[in-house]
Amino acid sequence: MKAISKGRIKIILKGSALVLWCVVIFMFSANNADESNKQSNAVFNTVIEFVNPVYDSLDTTAQAEYKDTATFIIRKLAHFSEYALLGILAFINFSKVKKLGYRGLFAAIFSCIYASSDEIHQLFVPGRAGQVRDVLIDTSGAVAGILLAILIRKIWLKSREKKSSLNTQPCK
Repeated sequence: MKAISKGRIKIILKGSALVLWCVVIFMFSANNADESNKQSNAVFNTVIEFVNPVYDSLDTTAQAEYKDTATFIIRKLAHFSEYALLGILAFINFSKVKKLGYRGLFAAIFSCIYASSDEIHQLFVPGRAGQVRDVLIDTSGAVAGILLAILIRKIWLKSREKKSSLNTQPCK
């Protein structure tokens, strides 16, 4: 039996992480409107205690308006952040592309296509709707994740360069 190389294992792990995250996003999108609202409300109820401790003292109309606005923001931040991670994972998976700009572009295109397919998927989920606005938010999140990955990579490479130059300097 032939041993699997370290490089092959890396490819499998990177690919598996990306596929797994795509499945997680798909599963969130497969929740019907009632289940999705339950999740958003649970997050809202947890966050509201820290963000606005006087919420309970508001009248019911003000509470309803506040909750609608806050829930909208929470949902859109969830879109943004889940796609930021998708962008990072896609960027990592395009590691064979050496030019960072192209790698980032390919990762962004992949993420945008996945976001579009996810919104189409939601058209078939009871009570859910596919929205172009969400594709734009998702893609923006992916681009933010990709830019973060590029920044981290550049910092990491610079620190490696610095360490290697320190190691190669002659002793006095």
